[in-house]
Amino acid sequence: MKLLQLVCLFLISSASALTLNADNQLRFEKAEENKQMALMFFEKLLADPMALKPILHKDFTFTYMGKIPGTLVPYGVPYDSESLFTEWLAHIPKVLPFGIELKTTHIIADEHGVAVRQKGEAKGKYGQYNNDYSWLFRFKDGKILSIEEFNSDFLVAKSLYGRGLAPSSP
Repeated sequence: MKLLQLVCLFLISSASALTLNADNQLRFEKAEENKQMALMFFEKLLADPMALKPILHKDFTFTYMGKIPGTLVPYGVPYDSESLFTEWLAHIPKVLPFGIELKTTHIIADEHGVAVRQKGEAKGKYGQYNNDYSWLFRFKDGKILSIEEFNSDFLVAKSLYGRGLAPSSP
């Protein structure tokens, strides 16, 4: 009887291990797909933005997380996929007339999202603009559901909009 219990325990353990390995493999594959989709987003964003439409979820939102009053990029206001192309992307050539080079330095992905760190190099409308970026991607149904962009508000205000930052009054 003990032998039968040991055999059953071995079979259950083996089946559990196989299931865990299969689940881990699926999570790894999904994370890799998400990572590749995020990298494609950057590859196409300024060069061929319309190529991004098929990978954006129907409920897609893009949110710039900088706080710069009185600019075209209001804090925390999400753009849907249409306004991303018509409003957000339309203002980039105005403030970065010579374009921008983004170099990915770190990327972390799982089956739900991707975090990307980048170094940007450009000449802004009002001076040199070498900003650091963090992007947070979330995915749903195999498509990009949302993106949040974080960078230095000070550099955006100074080099892209020609504004200084003043201390707040007491």
